[in-house]
Amino acid sequence: MFKKNGLAIFIYGVFVIFNMLIYSYLEHKVSIPITMTIEQRHQMDDDSDDDVFVTLKHSKEWQEGPDEYGIQYDAVIHNNTSQNITNWYADIKLPKEARLSDSWNIEYALNDNIMRVSSVEHNVDVQANDIQTFGFIIISSEVREIEEITFTFQPVYQMRDYKLYWFNVLLSIALGVILLSSIVVETRLAPLKRESDEDKIIILQTMQTFSNFIDTKDPSTKGHSMRVAYYSKELAKKLKLPERDVELIYYIALLHDIGKIYIPDEILNKPGKLTPDERAIIETHAAKGAEILKDFSAIEGIAEGARYHHEHYDGTGYPIGLAGENIPFLARIICVADSYDAMSSDRCYRPRLTKDKIIEELKNNSGTQFDPEVVECMLELLDSNEFYTGILRTAARTPKKRRADTWKRR
Repeated sequence: MFKKNGLAIFIYGVFVIFNMLIYSYLEHKVSIPITMTIEQRHQMDDDSDDDVFVTLKHSKEWQEGPDEYGIQYDAVIHNNTSQNITNWYADIKLPKEARLSDSWNIEYALNDNIMRVSSVEHNVDVQANDIQTFGFIIISSEVREIEEITFTFQPVYQMRDYKLYWFNVLLSIALGVILLSSIVVETRLAPLKRESDEDKIIILQTMQTFSNFIDTKDPSTKGHSMRVAYYSKELAKKLKLPERDVELIYYIALLHDIGKIYIPDEILNKPGKLTPDERAIIETHAAKGAEILKDFSAIEGIAEGARYHHEHYDGTGYPIGLAGENIPFLARIICVADSYDAMSSDRCYRPRLTKDKIIEELKNNSGTQFDPEVVECMLELLDSNEFYTGILRTAARTPKKRRADTWKRR
């Protein structure tokens, strides 16, 4: 049984890593050049907002000599797509007798009467849903529009732009949850009462793989989920919870931030202050995490840990606004552990706090953000030599079936 599960986990791990490598390759390497002519734009629906096109018109003309005119052409590159475009250039056919007088916002090269224009060094990309302008002046014997343009560009794709990306993410999570559930169920039904150390390590490493996957969304919080799991476990020991509850809260805390896979990277990694709208998006991760884990019944309380770990003891938290002992006890423990790790770690928006400052914050928020009982235990741990800020590598017991009242509100 253990060998079969180990092989299944190995295959699943290879599947997840392969998917991540493929999408990373696509994101950074694959960018197929697209070429279009100005006539193609004329064939498009004028109301279309899902294309890239160039408009080029002469805006000024003046007498330059007895038989010559100066003509100014202004061009606009329209990017009405959701991706940036880069490495663009345009081949513009000039009148045979024309000569170039001036240009702006472009580099150019002339080959007979074909002028190839490209972006200047400081203005390489055309942002999504934006425009970029350039222009030039020619001297010619007659005034006329330029009708022949060939425009070539490369779309810049992000990992999440691929249609199957989120399907693969959810499929990977679903397969992992199913796999973990089958392991736990088989372990419960196994006739042997002694559990294999190898099986314990496999389960722990699988959960850690999930937590590492979550933490890759925000490089500045690498290891956050594992540290929160360790702090939660130490708090549960200090609170003298049953041994089984101590083991389970470690697993539950490992996936407390799983909902962050839905949060855009530019919000998670923003170095400055979040806007109210960005803050509202961040706060959805608790409910989304619970939704992902709602059917994961093998570890009782895992959905509650994700949903309620940002509830405050005075009722000012989210997503529901529960207060006091209405908040599940496991969530009150994870709340303190999560906040401690945030304060003791460098973040993209501020450096880590000193130990004295962390203690001050814990005391000031006891009874408002935090459960006073949990804060008291955290302060005792910080004052002891048995607790440290770091990651604990250890094997843990496989969760067994628990009483129906395991996580009754304390």
